[in-house]
Amino acid sequence: MHRRRWGFVRRAGWGLFGAAVLLPGVWVVAQAAGATDSTFDRWVGWANIHALWVGGLGIALIAFDKVAARPVERAAVDEEKVQRAVTDLAARIEREWAAEAALRDVTRPAPVRVSWSSTDRPAADRQMVLDDPLGGEWQQYPLQGRIDAPNEEIATAFRALPHRHLMVLGAPGAGKSVFAILLTLGLIRRPAEGEPLPVLLAITAWDRAERADAFVIRRLTEDYADVLAGYGDPQTLARHLMEHKRILPIFDGLDELADPADALQALDVFAAAGWPLVVTCRPEEYEQAVRRSRVLSRAAVVELKSVGVDEAIAYLSQPAPDPRWEPVFAHLRAHPDGPLAGALSTPLMVALARGAYQAPSPADPADLLTPAADGPGATHNELPDEAQPADQAALEARLLAAFVPSVYAARPRRAALDRQPVAGVDYRPEQAQRWLTFLARHMREHGTQDVGWSELGQMVRTAFTGLSAFVLASVTALLFGPVFGPVVGLVLATVVGLATAALMAYTGGPPQGRHETKELTPRSALSAERTRTIARGLLGGSAFGALLGLQLAAFLGLELSYAGLVVFVFLSAYALAAMLDHTWGSFLIARVWLFVTGRLPFRLTRFLEDAHRRGVLRQSGARYQFRHLLLQEHLAGGASPPPAAPAAETKPQTRTAVDGERSRWLDWRARLCVAVVSVVFVAFFILAAGHLAPVYRSGDQPEVIQETRCTSTADAGGSITCTQLIAGYRWPVGPGGQTGTTFASPNRPRVLRFRGVDGEFRLSRSEGCAGAVFEWRLDADGQLMRSGEVRAGASTLDASGAAPYQARTITVSARRIDTASCTAYLHWDHPTVRYYGVIPGLASSARE
Repeated sequence: MHRRRWGFVRRAGWGLFGAAVLLPGVWVVAQAAGATDSTFDRWVGWANIHALWVGGLGIALIAFDKVAARPVERAAVDEEKVQRAVTDLAARIEREWAAEAALRDVTRPAPVRVSWSSTDRPAADRQMVLDDPLGGEWQQYPLQGRIDAPNEEIATAFRALPHRHLMVLGAPGAGKSVFAILLTLGLIRRPAEGEPLPVLLAITAWDRAERADAFVIRRLTEDYADVLAGYGDPQTLARHLMEHKRILPIFDGLDELADPADALQALDVFAAAGWPLVVTCRPEEYEQAVRRSRVLSRAAVVELKSVGVDEAIAYLSQPAPDPRWEPVFAHLRAHPDGPLAGALSTPLMVALARGAYQAPSPADPADLLTPAADGPGATHNELPDEAQPADQAALEARLLAAFVPSVYAARPRRAALDRQPVAGVDYRPEQAQRWLTFLARHMREHGTQDVGWSELGQMVRTAFTGLSAFVLASVTALLFGPVFGPVVGLVLATVVGLATAALMAYTGGPPQGRHETKELTPRSALSAERTRTIARGLLGGSAFGALLGLQLAAFLGLELSYAGLVVFVFLSAYALAAMLDHTWGSFLIARVWLFVTGRLPFRLTRFLEDAHRRGVLRQSGARYQFRHLLLQEHLAGGASPPPAAPAAETKPQTRTAVDGERSRWLDWRARLCVAVVSVVFVAFFILAAGHLAPVYRSGDQPEVIQETRCTSTADAGGSITCTQLIAGYRWPVGPGGQTGTTFASPNRPRVLRFRGVDGEFRLSRSEGCAGAVFEWRLDADGQLMRSGEVRAGASTLDASGAAPYQARTITVSARRIDTASCTAYLHWDHPTVRYYGVIPGLASSARE
């Protein structure tokens, strides 16, 4: 109840804040746009007051949102709903991993019969693992079995452990993930009363800044939100299931973490609190982690054995014997310790061999017996009796190289059990090989095993930098070109573009908002993120940009057509900035750029789904991974670099901390760039378009009075910079004479709204003409604006008239009404033209 009340308060507060910003702001802008010369400044004052209290209200709401939010009391959980949620969750997990097992050929038609048993590697003693008072080493306990189709031996052996803690070791490709999948399916399909629900998790997604139980809760909430949401808040239900020991986490891939030793310590703390767990790891990485930390205190440790010749032959003979395999089988039986038997000693390599040479593939399995064969597809009319295959490493590389072409060869497609096939998908083997190789190399460079749309934004740093620079340069050119001319607009656009490119290159790629993904599949996650991105860009960014553009147009008094351009530019720029702040925005740029450069297909999501159906990729939540790390390393062009030495452990942590500090402002860089353009735009208008001197056009040409202002530097080699400004105009008029001069208004007709003319008329105190008197008038486009009388000692001024909306010419006319026989000089001091919206006093004069 308290949570819902607090959520209502937050939504209501931010709703009122939005109304407070929008409605009064629109009203003030509308009033200022229609204000007269005498009332405009008053509305400018109201606008400042509005901005002041809106800013204060926003700060108060943010502070209240961050500080006043207290931890809420957890609502009671209905146990009946919890049980139904567990039932539905078990059904989902079983269906998901059964389909995944079928895609990986684990259960089609039966898994490879891999044996496993207690290992002689470091482990807790027997007393800790089995609560056995006799003590002794763990290796004395004969825990052993084989992977079987019903998964009975795995489940039975695990249930015999009193603490349900198990560490599974295996060499690369030995079947650790298959063991974890089959254990998950075996426990779900034959549940025991009161037994926790197994949940298989890729441990590579674990952020070591969070506890192990928090990681499991987060993954449950993210991957199975649609199941849990039917019975309450997904996070509350996931936390309840963990706190009541209703979940058995199976952590797959401890060796793939950057620091397995640190993770092993955290898992030991997690297990000591009473949670059951299963962990898989490579033997070498496990021993290194144990030497640097400790073993799991109560975990049984088993190790997967190599695939024997008989087991490999049995698997390759399924579902029916193929005569083409007979020479290979004969060789395996005759050389059980040979390189071919060694290459086929892991379930991964046996599965790859079956996939590469199974019917209807035209490739001959006898290729495996020839050292010079190029792979599947080579022809052999006769096979000499003394022929020997290549060494084991070469055979494994040949099987890995043959995998992708074989699965993309023309053959009937198969779809996952719970998914529809993609219509019209037909990729050539060389295409798929090139695209998958690019993905594998990118993943190796960035130290990740995830293949997904959300990771592709980091691939296009160059494209994103260029696009950002182009967009902001275009915005600058559109805004400044009509105001200051094409030359100045082009120069400013170039400067802004280069500055943006430098900023993006320094900060390292596209900004990405961090948004939680609560969908199960990559496609649903992409669809949801696309919806969030477009909604935020169109509703948030465009609304803010439009409001900013409207206020700017009213503040500067822009003419209607140019005001529309300003609003459109700011609307588009902020909408784009808001969209690029999401991962989908970066993905959109990535897919276009990578398609144009030929590195990935345009319909990338469809390609990844098809690769998953063909068994090249495996699904892990909302992301894909390669079927096996060995396949990824092979496509990337070699083995992954060795892990860093223990002495260098502190460096990544320091770098991560620094990156975390920098990310507080780097994620705002796209919005920051647009804001900088906005500020520069306003500043140039105020400084350069505030008060402009009229330019002589026709009639009596006055004498221009210049004023020189100089500045100098204080150092010894300092330079002096001087600027000449128009201080005034002067006309000589004889007795009874008159003068008339037409000036061109420096007004940009498409940009600023004409407001009036400034300056002061006076007479020179010249000798012998102190009694001269002039009648003068100012006209704008032939319409009287102001008139008056001026003499040496005083002047009178009539009330100003209405100024034309857009004046193009300003005419000064004067008639001398005295009869003195002398030449009088009429001065127009500080002649300037004023425009609506520009703050007076910031620029009293301008360059000639």
